Amino acid sequence: MKKYKHLFFDLDGTLWDLQENTRNALIILFDKYKTELSDADFEKFFKRYHYHNDQVWTLYRQGKIEKDILRSIRFKRAFEDVGLTVSDDFIEQFSQDFLEVCPRQPKTLEGAHELLDYCKQHYQLHIITNGFIEVQGHKMEAAKLTSYFNQIINSEHCGVRKPNAGIFEYALDKAGANKEDSLMIGDDWEADIIGARDFGINQAFITTTDDLMNDIHKEAGHAPLRHNYKPTYTISRLTELMEVL
Repeated sequence: MKKYKHLFFDLDGTLWDLQENTRNALIILFDKYKTELSDADFEKFFKRYHYHNDQVWTLYRQGKIEKDILRSIRFKRAFEDVGLTVSDDFIEQFSQDFLEVCPRQPKTLEGAHELLDYCKQHYQLHIITNGFIEVQGHKMEAAKLTSYFNQIINSEHCGVRKPNAGIFEYALDKAGANKEDSLMIGDDWEADIIGARDFGINQAFITTTDDLMNDIHKEAGHAPLRHNYKPTYTISRLTELMEVL
């Protein structure tokens, strides 16, 4: 077993429960705007939002879409998919409200604190995230995650996003780590796993987001996601990482 000293975690979908926190935030907003959204199928909207959110975040990582556009277009497309016509002003207000409500939801993935309590005794822990700098801190505070981590690296700190090698280089430099004693843990195949692989550090892939997206693809009649690379480790639950380590 390789001896690691530094564990680098993604945040959204890896520790902070992106799916359930998003669901709870959208339930709150659907109640707030129940007059405007009374005709919308919430479950369909929730799934279509996740689909479009995944698509636009890929474009954002590639530098093909701006942050301000990302925030609103994911909602615009989801509303269109459920046959709901709303104004651009409404979408802008809805997206602003979402960024206030969602990051303050506290749910973590099952086993997150158990894993971090264990890891904190043996490793230096760090976060590498592409998430918006103005909301990631709220997520970590709400979920009681902040105290576990030595370094919290946001892509906006260094000007490049995962999977760009530059953010991994920046993170290792800030942490005083090297490639040989580092492990990247994340749920995003391209950003976390392929990014870490190409940079030259080991990876632990948690399949939570792939599982969700495969459910959405299956419902739409699309083929499941397929990957042609085997990560260093693949886990379906966070606590499995304790066995790996």
